[in-house]
Amino acid sequence: MSTQIQERSLTPAEEQFHTSSIYPKPLNWGGPTWKIRNDYPAPPPGFSPGGLPSLPLPDFPHTELDAPWLKIDFRKEPEKYGTVIKEYCWEGNRETQFIPQDNHVRAWYHAPWMHASANGREPLKGLTFERPIPPLEFAKSQTHALQNWAIGFYNSPGASLFGYVWDDPNTPNWTQNLRFPEGTCVFKLLLTTASDKQVFTMKDSPSWPAVSSFKIVPTTAMFGLSSSIVDAAPPFSKVISPQPNPTVAPTSGAKREDHASHIRLIQVDWAVVDSRAPIGWVFGTFMYNGTLKQIKDPWDRLTLVGVQWGNDPQLDQTAYDGGKRPVESWINPDAEDLRKELGGKRPSWGYNGRLNGPADNFVSACASCHSVAQWNPGPMVQPGKLVKNKWIPENEKLTMTWFDNVKAGEPFSVRGALSCDYSLQLMIGFENYQTWLAKERTPVKKNVLFSWPGRRVVFRARPEDRAPDQTDEEKERIQRILDSIVVEREPARNGPTLEYTDEDESPPTDE
Repeated sequence: MSTQIQERSLTPAEEQFHTSSIYPKPLNWGGPTWKIRNDYPAPPPGFSPGGLPSLPLPDFPHTELDAPWLKIDFRKEPEKYGTVIKEYCWEGNRETQFIPQDNHVRAWYHAPWMHASANGREPLKGLTFERPIPPLEFAKSQTHALQNWAIGFYNSPGASLFGYVWDDPNTPNWTQNLRFPEGTCVFKLLLTTASDKQVFTMKDSPSWPAVSSFKIVPTTAMFGLSSSIVDAAPPFSKVISPQPNPTVAPTSGAKREDHASHIRLIQVDWAVVDSRAPIGWVFGTFMYNGTLKQIKDPWDRLTLVGVQWGNDPQLDQTAYDGGKRPVESWINPDAEDLRKELGGKRPSWGYNGRLNGPADNFVSACASCHSVAQWNPGPMVQPGKLVKNKWIPENEKLTMTWFDNVKAGEPFSVRGALSCDYSLQLMIGFENYQTWLAKERTPVKKNVLFSWPGRRVVFRARPEDRAPDQTDEEKERIQRILDSIVVEREPARNGPTLEYTDEDESPPTDE
């Protein structure tokens, strides 16, 4: 935030803006707690919130921007492109346990308002609840549903857009389509409850104290070294998010336990602004790979799953069934071999061969999911159903609208929407702010209705309530009823809940 707050009492909105977590730290916890970094820089000179900076950019290779990936052609050298970005994200972060306040190489920041929801930040590492992985999806040995938790980081160019929107936390500025400037880099760490027995590639994965559903073998892993999670009786210790049934993950992070456990690195996502891409962004994801034993630091045992720079809008089901494959995603052959060796139920990393990570929903894709980021959002994935591990859309033509190449800074849907340029955290944070603001302005007791994303809730008066001779008392009564209603969206994750049960096959039991 570029505007400095003078010494005075903070307003309620400012207090929320600076809140790290609304959840209490675990009982008897003596370690550090997580603190948000939101002292965002001002936008760069010539910045326009609806477009790239107006400064003339030099020919390649770029030298002015701290963006080494711009020197590499992502189409010709996707693996090198992804590796350079991973090293950029790790510099100054790996050795400081990803605490941006301690990074002296380059500045990184967190998105605001990610605390204020059922899926909001837990207090130890600032992680938010993500889509769980259903049993059998990732590996044939995965008999448990896996909880996943994540935290994202924005570099200075990316954080400058937050500085523009949240310059005054009391009156955020989002009145037009937003667009991140060139040089923006975002990355996200995803951690999971998977054990070595459930997923063999998780062996010696680095762990953090936060959310888990398994007992932990105590090691020095608390601060970044490797550890092992074992399936021991009782298999589910009481931790931040309870999971009484190992095969059923919680649908949200609303209920938290009162003591800490460990979760382990499964995936690292990244996205960078790159005007050479059809959508103006390039996405990529790494998966933790415990078979890379020759790499000493477990945080570097990462296999690049792939790189995506477009949604392949021409690749509908007919084209795919006819043998066509994505040309705007590159899937690493090593990652594809791992997917097949794991033997899970997912037929590909992303929808019909597009890119998505191991913790993500294969009926979507990295760029597709993030393209819906806008004010007044809709569903993240297309409607349909799973039939023998193949996604069958309800409407193929409608499905392909999720795979348009939405340009950076343009909304996914045009009616009543403003783009937040592929940033789901900017969208979710702003939604959380709006929900809080509505409650703050109407502190009376509410009747809460939940609506599905993208659906309208309409209240119609009965004929007798529209009578022309209606008394003032009746009008006031109806108004009191309307004033007592709040409509909130159910916390949305990336897609529907999937159940993997074939007619001739049942999930194996874990004895």
